Amino acid sequence: MENINIQDNFLKGGEFDALRNAIYDKSFPWYFIPKQTTTEYRDDFDSEFDPGNFNHVVYEDNKPQSPLYESHFLSILEQLDCAVLTRIRITFCSLLFPKPFKSEKHQDILDLREAIAAEWTSSVLYMNTNNGYTEFEDGQRVESVANRLVTFPSKILHGGVSQTDEQTRVLVNFGYLRNNLEKM
Repeated sequence: MENINIQDNFLKGGEFDALRNAIYDKSFPWYFIPKQTTTEYRDDFDSEFDPGNFNHVVYEDNKPQSPLYESHFLSILEQLDCAVLTRIRITFCSLLFPKPFKSEKHQDILDLREAIAAEWTSSVLYMNTNNGYTEFEDGQRVESVANRLVTFPSKILHGGVSQTDEQTRVLVNFGYLRNNLEKM
C-alpha cells in the first residue's frame, strides 16, 4: 500500500533507551482497557476472546496527560514534523497467547469529518521486538521491531496482532497533522 513509511532506528543516540527505560519502570502507571480498539461493547465485534490491553495516555483532549510529554515526547514531535497533535498513547499488550489475537481493523481519527481526517497522520513507534505486527487493510504487515516507526494516513484501516514469542508488546501511537503534508 502506498503512503506507508517505515523507518528503522527512528530515535537516535540514547533517546530510545531513555524512553524505553521510563516506560518499563516498575512504577510506571498503566490503565486497563477491556477491549483493544474500542471502550464500548459492540454487537458487530466478537469480543469474547479480546484480551484488552493496558494504556498510558501521554496527550489527549488538547493537553498533556503525563509528565512523559515534556520529558520525552517534545523532541519526537519535532522529528515527526507535528503541527497539530490529537493524541499520544502508549499501549502495553501483556498476555502471551498460543495463537495471535487480531484486533478489529480501525481508523485512528474518527471524530473529524472525512475531508479533514484525510490529512491526519498516524505513527506507531515499536518499543520492543516480538512477532506481533500491525496489519493494514490490504494485508501488508509491519513487524514489531524495537525503535521502528511506521507512519501512514490516519484514514487507512489497520489493526494490531498480538505477539506469541515474548511476554509483552509495547508501542506508542501518535495522531497528528504534519507541518508539511508533502512528506508522506
